[in-house]
Amino acid sequence: MKPILFATEHRINLKQGAILYLFFILMLLFVSCKKEKGINHIEWQNESLSLTSDLCKKFRECADTEWKSIPENLKKFTEGRLEETNCQKRFRESNAYKLIGNDPKLIQTSFQECHKLVMAMTCSELQSGKMDSINACVTFQQIQNR
Repeated sequence: MKPILFATEHRINLKQGAILYLFFILMLLFVSCKKEKGINHIEWQNESLSLTSDLCKKFRECADTEWKSIPENLKKFTEGRLEETNCQKRFRESNAYKLIGNDPKLIQTSFQECHKLVMAMTCSELQSGKMDSINACVTFQQIQNR
């Protein structure tokens, strides 16, 4: 009688192991599917990096005249964020670069329009927050924050 009991217990453990294994596989698939990798669109990536470079340069130029207004402990942080390499590195990790978070065409057009309008602004307009009133920039920022 003991061998039968042992075999029954063994089958239950195999069933439990199989269920746990299946559950683990499903969780891995769910997590990997949930994590959006984005669209690999080389032309957009090149264009968006160029637009980002222009914007970083504009923000650096506008910030250079106002470094006095930035607290000493934030100067290096701010300078680092606006530095060309760091600016582009951060953008490469963004939703816009990967075309994640909305319709890819909307991402592209809102960024292009925002870029065009920001580049036409004066530094005083940027410093006064005029960028926050531009629909294309607001839409783009919402996409980036998703």
